[in-house]
Amino acid sequence: MPEEVAKKKKQLTKEGYDKLIAERKEINEKKLPAILKTIAEAKAMGDLSENFEYKSALEEKDLINSRLKEINELLDNVEIIDSIDDKDINKKKVGFWSKVTIQMDNSDPKTVIIVGTWEVDIKDDIIYISFESPLGKALNGRKKGEIFKLKTEANSEVKILEIE
Repeated sequence: MPEEVAKKKKQLTKEGYDKLIAERKEINEKKLPAILKTIAEAKAMGDLSENFEYKSALEEKDLINSRLKEINELLDNVEIIDSIDDKDINKKKVGFWSKVTIQMDNSDPKTVIIVGTWEVDIKDDIIYISFESPLGKALNGRKKGEIFKLKTEANSEVKILEIE
């Protein structure tokens, strides 16, 4: 008998969770009804075998449904991490949702924020990195001023300049 493997909770920030809830609402209330209307209009044109609008709308509907399924599965198994614990803030250690300014191999400093895997992004010169990424794992628990080697092909040297 195969052993059931417990699903690992997917960690998200409150901001990331709220974005997914908003996206799901937009899909259910706007995108799906709009594409279903488009499909109905395309069907009304007749011959479906050579109807580009119909085929295109069906493909878009499949993409929308696929994204909706992905969001629902994620939200069904999520752990919301609001911020790092007060004890971590007082110690100024890097943790989930920390904003960290780093310098790699004497390059220009970069600001990264540690987030859940499904929230990775780049906005306004801030890089949102996963806590599960090599850099996210290497930064976890470190303090301002620490210098360490990031295990990559280049074995980059990383210095933590600031933690917020």
